[in-house]
Amino acid sequence: MKKSKAKYATLAGIVLSAGILLSACGNSSTGSKTYNYVYSSDPSSFNYLAENRATTNDIITNLVDGLMENDQYGNYIPSLAEDWSVSQDGLTYTYKLRKDAKWYTADGDEYAPVTAQDFITGLKYAADKKSEALYLVQDSVAGLDDYINGKTTDFSTVGVKAIDDQTVQYTLTRPESYWNSKTTSTILFPVNADFLKSKGDDFGKVDPSSILYNGPFLMKSFVSKSVIEFKKNPNYWDAKNVFVDDVKLAYYDGSDQDALARNFVEGAYSYARLYPNSSSFEGIKEKNKDNIIYSLQDATSYFLNFNLDRKSYKFTSKTSDAEKNRLRKRFLIKTSVKPLTLPMTVQLTGLNPKERMVQLRFCVT
Repeated sequence: MKKSKAKYATLAGIVLSAGILLSACGNSSTGSKTYNYVYSSDPSSFNYLAENRATTNDIITNLVDGLMENDQYGNYIPSLAEDWSVSQDGLTYTYKLRKDAKWYTADGDEYAPVTAQDFITGLKYAADKKSEALYLVQDSVAGLDDYINGKTTDFSTVGVKAIDDQTVQYTLTRPESYWNSKTTSTILFPVNADFLKSKGDDFGKVDPSSILYNGPFLMKSFVSKSVIEFKKNPNYWDAKNVFVDDVKLAYYDGSDQDALARNFVEGAYSYARLYPNSSSFEGIKEKNKDNIIYSLQDATSYFLNFNLDRKSYKFTSKTSDAEKNRLRKRFLIKTSVKPLTLPMTVQLTGLNPKERMVQLRFCVT
């Protein structure tokens, strides 16, 4: 783990939102430099420039660096940008890149240095591919909206320039005091033009060799619904502050809540999420009270869609007329059918150690 990075925490974030966590202090896995835990959803792509999904970003931010990053307190600190300056009017941000940042293949072979042109290439590719994250920067970077909407086909009119190999400059449409926070988003990450061209449509497919790496870890393997493995990049520019050698994430479908704590106790996992409604919660809490962490609440939103038109079958598995008629009769002849009760449990978590459980029940008659 790096002292100055939140990347290792990001790995845990693949499955952890707000909740109660067990840390590995005193656990047998602490003595090793391997981080073992779980992930809950397969990534659909490693194309960090075109996609804006947690399943992609939670992986990529441990493999590819951007200009800035967050420290363990959430502050923005230099990453690939060794230094930066802002013009007096707040419209121009100039970043000086570190000279020891390199691109590596999945096998750890050096491919090329990271240059300012890689950031221009990345943003142009994102714009051309209509990236899912364009909304973050489309109205921020000068000229980008015109390029995306076809008012110009000349990307050189967009407010991102390579002043030299080690200097990249962004010109904004208006002052944004929070601009540096956007540089931590993968849409503003760099990509090597030669590698991008060589991969073509295969860039970012779900394969370790489909991308280049300039971050603290290299992806060693990915097996769908099975395992994701990272290995420390020994040539990383900040390798001295990466204290984890290997990362192994096993697939977890959430069906057995007690499995996380059980595997933690047996030394298989470095962390474990605890569920207050679990039968084993109180016992585990008592035995590990010194190693329990109450995590911050995340910003996830959940929603339900209700089919209010009982003659619509767009959201059901009913396809034949016979199936549809049987369902229609079931609802119309209320006297022969008991009400359908659909239970849904919502777990509300936050800073309060006592988590609250709310059970909602929907009755369809």
